[in-house]
Amino acid sequence: MVSTLQGHREHVKSIAYSPSSLQLLSGSNDNTVRLWDCESRSCIFVLDGHTDEVWAVAFSPSGKQVASAGRDKTVRLWDIQTGANLSILTGHTEWISCISFSPDGHAVVSVGGDGMIRFFDTQTGQPGEVWESQSGKMMVVAYSPRGLEIAVGNDNGELLLYSTTTGKPTRSWKAHGETVECLSFSPNSQYIATCGYDRTVKVWNTVTGSVLSVFASHGSSVLQAAFSPNGLQLASCSLDCTIRLWDVSSLGTGMDEKGGSDPLTSVLFSPDGRVLFSGATDGKVVTVWDLGTGQADVVLRGDIGLVTAMEFSADSRWIATGSEDYTVRIWDARSG
Repeated sequence: MVSTLQGHREHVKSIAYSPSSLQLLSGSNDNTVRLWDCESRSCIFVLDGHTDEVWAVAFSPSGKQVASAGRDKTVRLWDIQTGANLSILTGHTEWISCISFSPDGHAVVSVGGDGMIRFFDTQTGQPGEVWESQSGKMMVVAYSPRGLEIAVGNDNGELLLYSTTTGKPTRSWKAHGETVECLSFSPNSQYIATCGYDRTVKVWNTVTGSVLSVFASHGSSVLQAAFSPNGLQLASCSLDCTIRLWDVSSLGTGMDEKGGSDPLTSVLFSPDGRVLFSGATDGKVVTVWDLGTGQADVVLRGDIGLVTAMEFSADSRWIATGSEDYTVRIWDARSG
């Protein structure tokens, strides 16, 4: 381990690297957001203003602004040069579970318990459009890489696609029998991967809404699924203590590894696509997998509490973890 970033007084729920990898953002149940300098390992700003737990944080594509949201029903936009709270988006009547910047950085979209999709103009600091859904609580949202669509996953298992040009839903369908826990677009925006409590991972065609692949080998709820940078593989992790690497084109599995005796909560590809790393509920191990051999290449050990968030730096050198022991830790991905 390289550094332990201390200062939060409650669980760290979300983290995000800046596009340059020089800064790190963390959101916590202590109602604060912290901006860290990755070289000096010091806290640059404590972004204070939320009145309840912070569940989601994100950097703008330019790296000049950050957004945060959570249980207090607001989205806040911050200037990373001064630490000033630029704008506060209100309007949600329930908690906010997820936020996403548009690829051009001009908007932030938020979803949560009230079933509303709200946009925030980052240039003017003003609320934007509000799209209403009758589909219940919304758990996850993501812009497509091209910015032409957003996808929303609901607690009732429904997946919705909206056109950002018209603001109208283009497709909606029942993706899972229970909550959509995670969704991600393929790098070319053609596919969406979803996973959920029904133990399945599914790949969907964004144009037709048809299912291309259904991976049903997990023995328990699937908490995360992620495309590789080239879009050819999909990794998933589950409460069944396994990571599975799926070949999207052949519907086969390239790797099926037991991650230990504890359920796995996070899985993520490195930006160069060469390694995969996973975090477990035991809070003692983050494992880095060599995708060439399928073997555990590096094991990052430490009594760090339940790992609640993980991020790779853009250069694939560093791994950041946030956990229930109130810390953010930075690891050397090569040496462990």
